[in-house]
Amino acid sequence: MQTPRELNHLLRQGKLIGLADETGFSVACDPLHDEAVGRLLQLQFDMGHILLPTILVQDAFQVGVYVLKMPEVGHDLVEFARKPLTVIFDAGKNVSQVLLDKYPEIAIRKSLTPDIQHFIGGYGKGLLTLPFEVSMPPKQTQDLIEGGIGQVLNTIKKPEIMRLGLHGQVEFIRR
Repeated sequence: MQTPRELNHLLRQGKLIGLADETGFSVACDPLHDEAVGRLLQLQFDMGHILLPTILVQDAFQVGVYVLKMPEVGHDLVEFARKPLTVIFDAGKNVSQVLLDKYPEIAIRKSLTPDIQHFIGGYGKGLLTLPFEVSMPPKQTQDLIEGGIGQVLNTIKKPEIMRLGLHGQVEFIRR
């Protein structure tokens, strides 16, 4: 197992890493690295089912880094979530154009796992993840990931998913 410093180096080089937290196993990359984002989106396509690319953040303060126009309630929704919650905002920023070309909206979730929060804080920015919401890495990911962090908890909690409009309109996609 690599150290957080080694994993940070892999991410900065455009490598994909495995990440496990309260929602199960995900594949993660640097959200600004075009080649890494392209590989992550290709993995999404190869898996043959809908997976929602999600920016995983340490805390609510990082949310504003990735949302073009933040609704007033946006920070509070992320900050006070006590169970996994993915919020889809109208427009993203500070991520690879490769991602924005395919997904102009941006999905963001705050990790509730302290080790993952600490790792993201040490990296200095959020991670683009492809959440599989399973306890074991899918076979298709094994040759793509070059490191990993975290461990899947006994009980995987699928996040609620909601869309938050610019004026605070809320639409639940999954409860």
